[in-house]
Amino acid sequence: MGNRTQPRTADGDRFRFRAGRPSLDLCATVLWRHVEPVELLQEPADLGRWLTEAGLSPRRLLVSAEEFATALRFREAAFHAFLARIGGPELPAASVATINAVAANHGPLPRLTRTATVEWPEPETATTALATVAHDAVDLLAGPFADRLRECAAPDCAFLFVDVSRPGRRRWCAAERCGNRQHVREYRARQRALVGAEGEPRETRATDDDG
Repeated sequence: MGNRTQPRTADGDRFRFRAGRPSLDLCATVLWRHVEPVELLQEPADLGRWLTEAGLSPRRLLVSAEEFATALRFREAAFHAFLARIGGPELPAASVATINAVAANHGPLPRLTRTATVEWPEPETATTALATVAHDAVDLLAGPFADRLRECAAPDCAFLFVDVSRPGRRRWCAAERCGNRQHVREYRARQRALVGAEGEPRETRATDDDG
């Protein structure tokens, strides 16, 4: 994608869990989708680590090559379905088919305890753990928060989130990160526009973060 330099990130190759929903956080395992995509799931072991860090399994699950390939297909199908849902109710047929196929694997079901709490059994395989992520995607796409799905407004960020603010006008996946970076860009643009006989204005420094 040309010679454009990737933005810097303070989190390195760590997974991002900003959305609070596993299906959206799985989509965030590709950074800088709109600039220079960086794949965080390079091999099956990475998916096993993600499932653990996402809280979907207390132990590191072994992931087969087939499960890994399915997870990547599901992630991309979910991402495009979320983008389509942001634009309207019509979803891509291929994305719907992929999501439904993964969801049909019957992930762990909730159990009621005597103390009136919900207990989730440990998933036996990466396939059943991924099914839980697919169920979350189905709920987001067809449930009460479907109209609150958003993509970060930063031009170099593709993170998705659910806008739970009362007015429903949240723009950034993280205001202190993407929001701050965009404000700095706008400030610099205004400063460049004001450059004149006095020379270059002093430039404000800012650290770029995830996308």
